[in-house]
Amino acid sequence: MNTLLLAPPSPPPVQPPSPVEALVARARPHAVADNALGVAPAAAPLEALVAVPSVPTSELRSRVAQLPPLPEVVLAMVATLDRGNARLGDLAELLQRDQALTARVLRLANSAFYGVPGRVASVHDAISLIGLRSLRSLVATAALTQHVSLPSGSSFEPGVFWRHTVAAAFAARFLAAAHALDEELAYTAGLLHDVGRLALAAHFPQAHTALVQAIRSAGHAGRTLERQLLGTDHAEVGAIVAEHWHLPNPVVVVIARHHHPPETAESCTLVDVIHIADAVAHALGYRHAECPQSPRVLAGPWQRVGLEQLPFEEIFTQVDGAVAATCTALGL
Repeated sequence: MNTLLLAPPSPPPVQPPSPVEALVARARPHAVADNALGVAPAAAPLEALVAVPSVPTSELRSRVAQLPPLPEVVLAMVATLDRGNARLGDLAELLQRDQALTARVLRLANSAFYGVPGRVASVHDAISLIGLRSLRSLVATAALTQHVSLPSGSSFEPGVFWRHTVAAAFAARFLAAAHALDEELAYTAGLLHDVGRLALAAHFPQAHTALVQAIRSAGHAGRTLERQLLGTDHAEVGAIVAEHWHLPNPVVVVIARHHHPPETAESCTLVDVIHIADAVAHALGYRHAECPQSPRVLAGPWQRVGLEQLPFEEIFTQVDGAVAATCTALGL
């Protein structure tokens, strides 16, 4: 157990806006910087001494192994779509094996974002009107947003968490498209980039609550603070979860490295895309208690993604619309 001495809460340190925040300010000069969807409230007075339970690696892997596996239907559908020869009837049959999941997929397919509200009455309709590639994202979103249960009394806010990750997922899809990268893989990686935070809240609630208290007292967050207090960080935990769920290796790598992509690379990579997409979600106001300030944006990924050269106003507007439609459909 690590013990952290906490001074009385002080205002968060002033930091210059990230380049992504600067673009949002350019696109929306009259927008309010506050986030109605989940910026951590002002810190309340804390005790001077907070004991933070550490998270040993052996126990972490043991607890992660207790997470429920992804539904077989999801894994089967992803594998079928990845083979590239999926038939509509086969996919419909697979999905209909899980009626609860089917209902959530249809709610998403009927959301305003996909432009066919009220017209998707069956899985066949969803595939015909939206397409096979988008179906993969629908299934992933519908399954994952209800997959991990939290202990009663948890301080974790799942709605705030999923709004952030859905925003990052859609931003990642748009950025990946601009660089001819796999859009649906980018979406999945964006949706899961912070899954380590969810796992910590689900299986180490005492440590997670103490971490949030420390973040609020310090006025900022970061992987260094996580490692100081817990002995690990959410990116490492998330990669372990992704391996446990047998997700594609590129997704595991992105989750592990989304805060520290390589500074040098020949071209834009999936890790670069998620690094910037995460920052876009924060800059648009989709934040959570574990990270009340925008994450640091590294120069290498920023230059390779080239967001300032893209139609960023349109991207921001599409992300907002997609988050609103998705979260309304799923009740998040």
